[in-house]
Amino acid sequence: MVTREKPRSRKARSRRRPKRQTGKRAETKAATQRKILQATLRLFQRRGFDATTTKQIARAAGIAEGTIFNYFRTKEEIALFFFEEEVEHAITAVRANRRLARARLDEKLFALLQYQFEYLAKHERFIWAALLEALRPGSPLAFSARALSMRARYLGFVEELIASSLRRRNRTPVQAWAAQAFWIYYLGALLYWLNDKSPGKQNTIAFVDRSLKAGVALFVPGA
Repeated sequence: MVTREKPRSRKARSRRRPKRQTGKRAETKAATQRKILQATLRLFQRRGFDATTTKQIARAAGIAEGTIFNYFRTKEEIALFFFEEEVEHAITAVRANRRLARARLDEKLFALLQYQFEYLAKHERFIWAALLEALRPGSPLAFSARALSMRARYLGFVEELIASSLRRRNRTPVQAWAAQAFWIYYLGALLYWLNDKSPGKQNTIAFVDRSLKAGVALFVPGA
């Protein structure tokens, strides 16, 4: 005897709907965030950080000004979103590069910086504007909870690279210190890169290659 499958109750069917709606909302949110970011990048590069307003960003993004505040409270948060995306791009790329699994630490860090510069390549004027803003005392671009969280994410990954190269799983004070030192090194390398007018930034590539090899040998021997 063939039995018919009982139709699902409305309650059972309704349980799935929020998941689909949530997924769609997440996609819509991500798309709107990127639309706002792209508009902001264009305006920051053309007008500068201070001269750009959220009203101008909204108009360039094709949305209402109030909509921006559903995603970002300030234009500083929009800038931080760009750098968060940069960090995630570089971390994801390093992890996906299987050739780096057995590489030396200086090679892993070199690849990390390469992926970062790759992401930043088309936005040099924006980066200059953001750096100048970050130098202001108490700037949200440098000292807000969001900025500190992004830096912690980045430094945590650098510590992970150091640990994997030293074959140590537990975090040590040396790793934390070396990661902090690398953050300062990265900022210096970024300034060098921004000022490098050589074809393909070859001077930066050579500088980073030499200095990373020397720095790792001096401060993290054996990695």
